[in-house]
Amino acid sequence: MLKRIVITAMVAICALFAQNGETWNTSETVYQVSTIDLEPNVDAQYLNQMKRTWGTNMKVLKAEGLIEDYHIYKSINQYDGDYDLLLVVKYKNLASLDSNPKRNKAWDKATEKARKIISQEQVNQITGTFPKMRTILDQKFMREITFIK
Repeated sequence: MLKRIVITAMVAICALFAQNGETWNTSETVYQVSTIDLEPNVDAQYLNQMKRTWGTNMKVLKAEGLIEDYHIYKSINQYDGDYDLLLVVKYKNLASLDSNPKRNKAWDKATEKARKIISQEQVNQITGTFPKMRTILDQKFMREITFIK
């Protein structure tokens, strides 16, 4: 009888401290997400300029294999002070952002290719107007969560 009580107590204690296993997986892929609040009536102008600067850079970085993908998402229901755009850049993993001579050389090469499409002077001129058109609210690195079936 004492043996049964001890075993029952041990099982109860184990059950008390047992934790549910995780029901999700965390991706190794990393997303850089920037939230942008635009001033009124500058959407078209800002997006056209982003295409020339950010879009050009992203296209080259993707072609060079330094990023996996990139997207811009526009809010359907815009509220003053809330973000209007999400800029998302997908990286293979956090290590792809580490600084080392080989990777730095690849980034420099990509930057050089992008500057052949649009000069640094043009980029500076365009991006110099950005502070009047937008506020960067936040930038985060995130990982995707997928639920285990």
